[in-house]
Amino acid sequence: MRLKLFFFLFLHSVLVLAQQPNKVVRLKGVAKEYAGYHLVLQKIINPISLEKASIVTFKVDEKGEFNQTFELHKITHANLDLGKYNASIFLEPGKTYELVLPPFKPRTDADRFNPYYVPEEVVLGIANEESGGLNQKVSSFDRSLYEQYNANAVRIFSRGNKKLAEEIMENLDSIYPAKKGSYFQMYKQYAYGELRLLAYKRQKNVVIHSTMKGDLKLQVPSFIKAFNTLYKNFFSNYFGTDQGENLRDTYSKNASFDSLVNVFVMDTIYAKRELAELVLLKGLYDAFYSGRYEQEQIIKLLKQASETAYTLTNKDIAKGLYKRATWLRTGTMAPQFTLYRLDGKERSLSDYKGKFVYLNFMHTSNHTCKKELQLLNVLSKQLKRELTIVTVILDEDPTKAKDLIKANKYKWDFLHFNAQPKVILDYNIRALPAYFVIDPKQMLRLSPSPSPAENFTPIFIEAQRKYNYEQLRKTKTKEKSIYDF
Repeated sequence: MRLKLFFFLFLHSVLVLAQQPNKVVRLKGVAKEYAGYHLVLQKIINPISLEKASIVTFKVDEKGEFNQTFELHKITHANLDLGKYNASIFLEPGKTYELVLPPFKPRTDADRFNPYYVPEEVVLGIANEESGGLNQKVSSFDRSLYEQYNANAVRIFSRGNKKLAEEIMENLDSIYPAKKGSYFQMYKQYAYGELRLLAYKRQKNVVIHSTMKGDLKLQVPSFIKAFNTLYKNFFSNYFGTDQGENLRDTYSKNASFDSLVNVFVMDTIYAKRELAELVLLKGLYDAFYSGRYEQEQIIKLLKQASETAYTLTNKDIAKGLYKRATWLRTGTMAPQFTLYRLDGKERSLSDYKGKFVYLNFMHTSNHTCKKELQLLNVLSKQLKRELTIVTVILDEDPTKAKDLIKANKYKWDFLHFNAQPKVILDYNIRALPAYFVIDPKQMLRLSPSPSPAENFTPIFIEAQRKYNYEQLRKTKTKEKSIYDF
């Protein structure tokens, strides 16, 4: 009897597994220009901050060939960072993609540290036609919608021509039919948002209702674009309306995140709590960087949202926004790293614990960097007992840096970023030189810090004095009074 039961359960398991869709994706191809490189496939995990996470990393071998498999449980829009190109693709579980990569054009050092540099957006080529269906449909639809938008935008906007906008959408739907509830159907629904916004410029609620209806598909790229367009600077726009008056008053009273949501869902267009929370998170994120709202209040609300939001997805989004808002903020823990000195010895930030560290990022081709290295040399002698200087060199090839250091007899630690390139992202290095002061407990004390040429010494001495006073207050023994007996 037991044997029969075991056989039945085994057979049932096999049949269930056989009925489950294949969750494996294979990427393969030949790209000789990329031989020896590791490529990182990423996806957006936060539709508000646009934070990305890695899906898989794979190597192009010395022959220029790659063949990588990985699990994928739903249709995913992904991208490859290919130097001067940001290449995107829609991946479907169970499919093999023979990729055609664009010509290799690496970013220059000037590109890497230009805060306004944006790589060119391209679509990855797919050589095997049987796997290119969704990508071909989306590309063709996008091209047609773009053409119609550009050809008719002025007429629609200036006259509020709703009929023309609806005709364009109906025509595109007939050319690009989609099964109800399918990924492509949702993609089109969100993509029409900007066109509707032109026609219904004084009836934004109509646009929101049509674009954000149904279950929200937060990872669809057209949703991300439409959502961030519709709700850009939301607080500034909504607080001035009749509907936004209650929300503004509640916010001004330092209410909790849940209290804000409870007021917001009273507006019928935001009755769906998931959308209401998401819009509030977008409003808080934009407000944080606008300079018009109290940042500490926003940080508190983001923290609350990360703990109490209605859905797990919204909690994760709030966690990401909270992390971004407090990232590199004075008083937070300095991002850790382990790098190699130019003489080959390993150094971690933790090795400098117990000291004030003047952490700076340099590139030897940068004139300002070379000039300020001379000022750092003066500081290294003047503040030898109070301050430890650590310079991270961001040259791809550290040879010039070694020669420069040797010629000028610089005596402090010079590290090279190559062992942990992520240090550039961790410290948000967008322009050079960049400076931070880290206290003995490895907390950011001045972030960003003044450069040596910006009256650094008195500012640092005051920061050091405040730190020492804080430590003294923490360790000072309380004197007993008569009330202690």
